Amino acid sequence: GRPHQTSIGESLEKMQREQAVPTVVMLPEPVKPNAGSLWKPGSRQFFRDSRAANVGDIVTVVISESAEATFDANTDTTRDHDSSGGITSLLNLTNNLPARGINPASLLNTNGSKTFTGKGKTDRKDSLTARVAAVVTQVLPNGYMVVQGKREVMVNYEMQVMTIQGIVRPEDISADNTIDSQKVAEARIALTGNGLVDEVQQPNAGVRFLNKWMPF
Repeated sequence: GRPHQTSIGESLEKMQREQAVPTVVMLPEPVKPNAGSLWKPGSRQFFRDSRAANVGDIVTVVISESAEATFDANTDTTRDHDSSGGITSLLNLTNNLPARGINPASLLNTNGSKTFTGKGKTDRKDSLTARVAAVVTQVLPNGYMVVQGKREVMVNYEMQVMTIQGIVRPEDISADNTIDSQKVAEARIALTGNGLVDEVQQPNAGVRFLNKWMPF
């Protein structure tokens, strides 16, 4: 059926309930200005800073991620062995063995050969560019902020879901209230799909069951 979008209230409630960083939230108390003055002690500028700084504020994360990796491995091993063994004396019974057609000097003779050759190569390149507005859900004791964002875009029967989660420094947020994804610590970025396109990209349940449990 058609995928359904989650409600904003449910999403925000889940982010507030399941904190990304298990720590006590410590918010500094606002400093009141002196009598007859508009200047707050400790402020770095006279005008109000529009950048995200408190729980509930919004910051735009500019996602620009790219990864490229190439791996090449070759393995070639060869092993040969040849061994033989006999008995010269065993409870004075070795003299009776030739009468039965058994040679005590050649009771055991083995040889074997083993060869293994393996070759593997991996070449992968990923790229993701997007902009996601995230909400400040926690302010850590050192002043760093935990941000979480989610965006759902649904077209016909296909819904694209992008999520981001991480820790940012207030100093890394630019004047236009944006921050690059490279400056987000412990970043968790995901882009998934849900709908008809996602369903046709994977085999049916019966095929997946056979591929997992068939021994051949």
